[in-house]
Amino acid sequence: MTKTSFTKVQTLRKDRNADVIRRMKGGDQLSSFNSYSSWFPPRPIIEKDEHAVKALYGTQPKAFKNVNPKPNAHRIDDVPARQVRKLRLA
Repeated sequence: MTKTSFTKVQTLRKDRNADVIRRMKGGDQLSSFNSYSSWFPPRPIIEKDEHAVKALYGTQPKAFKNVNPKPNAHRIDDVPARQVRKLRLA
C-alpha cells in the first residue's frame, strides 16, 4: 500500500469533482461502471424428466421412520389469554 500525502488527496478529490461536474453539465452518464460489460445472458429453463423423477422417487411421499405425528400443541389460540405474555417495547 502506498502512502499518499494530504495535499495529493485533496488534488485528486478536486480533479474527480471537476470531472463529475463537467459530465453533469454535458449530460453524460455519471456512473463509472458500464453495466453492459458485466451482463450475462439469462439462465436457461431446465425441465425435469418426469419419468426419471418417478423412477427415482416414486409418486407417493414416504413416511418418516420412528416418527409419530402430533397435533400442533404450540398454537396461540389454544393457550388461555392470561398465560399469553404480551410484547413490551422499551
